[in-house]
Order: sequence, then structure tokens, then C-alpha cells
Amino acid sequence: MHTKYQKEKYTAGPDTPLKRTEITTIRTMIVLGLVTLVIFLYWFFDEDHVGYDPLYWMLTTALGFKLLRTLHEWYHYFNVSKPLRPELKTDFKVDVFTTSYPGEPHSMIINTLTAIQQIRYPHTTYLCDEGDDPHLKEACRQLGVIHVTRTDKKDAKAGNVNNALRHATGDICLILDPDHVPAPEFMDEVLPYFEDPDVGFVQVVQAYSNNRESVVAYGAAEQTYSFYGPMMMGMNSYGTVQAIGANCTFRREALDSIGGHAPGLAEDMHTAMLMHARGWKSVYVPKILTRGLVPATLASYYKQQIKWARGTFELLFTVYPKLFGSFTWRQKIHYLTLPLYYLFGVFNLIDFLIPILALVLAEFPWYVSLGEFLVMFGPFFIISVCIRHYAQRWLLEKKENGFHLFGGILRTGTWWVFCLGLVYSILRIKVPYIPTPKDDKPKNNIILSLPNIIVCALSLWAIYYYQITYGYLLYNPYVQMMAMFAFVNITILGSVVLIGQERLLASLQHKFFDAPKLQPVLMPLRKNFGKSRHGFYNGIRRLALATTILATSVSIAFISAGDSAFHFLDKPLVKRDLDKEKTEEPTSWWRRAIKRLEPAE
Repeated sequence: MHTKYQKEKYTAGPDTPLKRTEITTIRTMIVLGLVTLVIFLYWFFDEDHVGYDPLYWMLTTALGFKLLRTLHEWYHYFNVSKPLRPELKTDFKVDVFTTSYPGEPHSMIINTLTAIQQIRYPHTTYLCDEGDDPHLKEACRQLGVIHVTRTDKKDAKAGNVNNALRHATGDICLILDPDHVPAPEFMDEVLPYFEDPDVGFVQVVQAYSNNRESVVAYGAAEQTYSFYGPMMMGMNSYGTVQAIGANCTFRREALDSIGGHAPGLAEDMHTAMLMHARGWKSVYVPKILTRGLVPATLASYYKQQIKWARGTFELLFTVYPKLFGSFTWRQKIHYLTLPLYYLFGVFNLIDFLIPILALVLAEFPWYVSLGEFLVMFGPFFIISVCIRHYAQRWLLEKKENGFHLFGGILRTGTWWVFCLGLVYSILRIKVPYIPTPKDDKPKNNIILSLPNIIVCALSLWAIYYYQITYGYLLYNPYVQMMAMFAFVNITILGSVVLIGQERLLASLQHKFFDAPKLQPVLMPLRKNFGKSRHGFYNGIRRLALATTILATSVSIAFISAGDSAFHFLDKPLVKRDLDKEKTEEPTSWWRRAIKRLEPAE
């Protein structure tokens, strides 16, 4: 018998070590990437390139943050590892917990309870029912699950679990979210690592069964692939494996040593911080042993992200300083940099403001030609792409490969939620602990899209304002670069606005992409696109090292040659014959349309 979603493939294959040649290759690529980064920064900070100081430093800080995030990835890719499973000799007593919150679907919870009871290793199952639901109580009786509830609702999920821990006596406890369906072999794959008495918790991959339910679900899942692949494998080497509350297995002694499951909006990270500070080890097993549900609507995704942003900033501001002295130096880096992911909101806002302010003020942050920028930044960018794709050999499933564009677009459109989380943390505004909705219905999210709509409108207005006020859009390359920057922002944020119109997209999908008459045409196209797409990704991985060496050689050659290397590139001057160019007749319809907006002489 299979529970719902259990027919999905789990990846609990043989425990083969990583190939030394692959690790050497990616380390070589990272070193060469660092060379091109140093060259780019040397060129970037040339004082001849500096434009309007306020905009220049806004550009510099935003770019600097993105470069640091890239280095954060490379830091983990540099030392990936996969633990070899030891032989299980100890007869551990195991407890498995899952939770229930009022309003969550009964069918989902019962489905998970059924799957838990099918775990092969002997165990006792507990449902931590926050609502004391009579229907779930009866389901527990039928399934042989211990039903636990409480009247004191303190500390949300952590308090709910801690209440159940008082009834349990096992050596090991697995905590599952109610949407995460475990594989029967879950404990067989995890328990052997607890043979080391210093291991406090073992984390496995968090995978999803509904990633194709909507564009939001697809993008949200994409955001996790690299984290649960090579990045967590790097944490394995550094002693910084992150506990994930959805499917983490703890040693009971370790939990008791910190007073039980730690509270908070990011209770899993808080628990891991306390355990690491106590000296407990952590292990990451890169295998898919459960499948859960990723947020499938924009509203549920934003609720999840505001909770995580507020929770991780809270830990950074209040818990991190207290535990700092108890961490290893690797853990100090880890718990400092992990919450900074949510600063993407602030720096995305800066990205939106730069072209708007530049066009309105007729001031520019940077004076370089587009060609020169591409020559100097291009090698580093190409190497970054090659490194990320090469590291995708350590992803868990073929479907996870790719550029993860939807994940990046969705994250960019979440800038205002991240900013809200930061403001709430600074002002100490509480966000209630609400489980991520699992059964949200699609809707057209106009209100939630307003911040992105406003930025799109301001960007378009800035382009229009510059043209009617100054009139050099067709002639000044710096203006064109800022207009192009604004259009990129409009495209990304506009895409998120469209993604948020879930009813509209569902209607279009039903009418066109799912139309029976179109399937004979669409199905072969989808199949061929999938094959060619993965073939392209494999090609990038095969050529990654050679491409990296070539890109580094180009970067070194150009910086060594100095200004003479750029003589064939267009190096425009701010005031290059603009009056003469303005008198020339436009040659295309869109140029004529823009020219009509020029101010009268």
C-alpha cells in the first residue's frame, strides 16, 4: 500500500564517496573565479569610472552584496562532502512526532500519519495536536498513534513538540511537519550516524511533491535545490549543518541538554545554534527520504518568507551575540551569513532606485561603456555560471538542474517582504507563528502585488520624465544603460505581478496548455524541450573547466593590456556630438516615437 505522494521516487541509493577529481575540478574553478573577481574589482574602483557619488556608492554596495553571496556559495562548494554510513549496532528506541494546527487539512495529516506507521524501524508515533481535534483523535486511535494535546499554547510549534516530549521516552526523536511524507526506510538511513555519541542531530534533504502545482511552487522549490545539494554538503565538512524543522532527527539527550526544542519563528535554526554552541555534532545525509508541500500561492509563500525573515533576523540580533563565544570559527561565519540572505530585500530596493534616481536627476553612477563592462565583468559572470552548473552534479534529481530563473525572479519580487521582516526585527514588532498554509486557493493578488506595481510604474515614469525633460535617451549611452536597467527591473517585477494573478493563469492554462485538442502538439514539444534543456545543462558541466580557463585568460589579457585593449570598444563621452546627433532623422518607428517626447528647443 502506498500513501499519497509515496509513489514519488525517493533517493536512498548506495553510499558511494564523492570523486576526488570532481572536488579538485571545482576548487580549481573557484580559484580562477577569485582571480577574475579581483581583476574586476581592481578595474571597477578606478576613479575615472566614478560618476555621481551617492549613486556610485549605492551601486557599489548593491553589487558588493551580490558578490558576497556568490562567495558564500563558493565557500560551501569548495569543500563538499558526503558522510559514509556506519554500521548500525545500537538498538535505539525511536519516537516520531508530527504536529497538527487548527485549519490544516485532515487528509494531509492522516496521510502523513499513515506513512509514519509504515516506517520499517520499530518506533512510537505521536501526533502533537494543537486543536485537540476529535476527528484526528479517532484517526490516531485507528492507526495506533498516540494523540497528545495541551491547554497552554506557549511557544507555538516548539512548545507543542516539547509538550509531547514529556510523554516520550525514546533515545532518538524524528520531528516531521504534517505535510512531509516519509519513506519506509527513513530510520534505516538515518540511525547509523547516531553511533557516534557526539552527533546531536541528522538532517536529510527537504524535497517536494507539488513543485509543478503552480509557478509559485515551481519557483519556491527552485530556491531550495542548491541549498539542499552542494551547500549543505559543504556545511557537512564545516560542522555547520542546518537543522530543518520539517524532517530533522535528534538525539533526545542533545535536545534535553538545551532545554528541549528552541522557540521562535525560526525554531529549527535556533535549536541548531544551541546544539552547536553546546558542542554537539551534526550530519547531513544527501538523500530524499521525505516529500512535503512547497507554498503554491503567492500569499502562502509571502507568509512563509515574512516568518523566516523576521525569525532569522531575530536570532542574528539577539541569540547570535550571546552564543558567539561558544561557536567554532566556522559556525561564527555560518550563523552570521545565513540570516543575511534576507538582506536581498534592501539591496534589491537599491537596484530599483538607482536607475530611477539616475534618470530623474540626470546623474549617473558610473562612466564606462557597455562593451568595456561586458569585457571586464563577463569572465567573472561566465565562471560563476560554470561553477554553479558544475556543482549541480551533486543535486539529488535530474529535474533540479537548470538556471533556476523562476526562483530568482520570485525572490526578487519578494524584496518588500524581506524589508518588512528586517523593519519588524529592528522595531521589535511581533509576527505570530502561523504554519505555512497548505491548502490556499488561487486568487488574483492585486494587493500583494502593489509594491511591485508601484516600482514598475516609477521606473516607466522615470524613463518618460528624462526624455521629456532632457531628451537625450536616443543619443547618450549612459542614459540608455540606465533605461535598460529600469526595463530589466520592470520585466522581473512585472513577471512576479503576473505570477500573482493565479486565477488568470489557471484559466489560461486550462484553455490553452491543458486543452485536449492541443495535446498532440504540446506533448512532443514539452518532451523535446526537456531533453534538449538537460542536454544543454550537461554540456555546460562538461565544458565548465575549459570555459573557466578561457574566461580567466581573457580577463588577465585585457587587464594586462590596459587602455590599449579597449580601443576597438565604444568608449563614449557624456557630451559626444549630442546636438549633431539630435538633428539626424530617426531611422525606426520606436526612435521616432521617443523623439516626439523630446522637449522643444
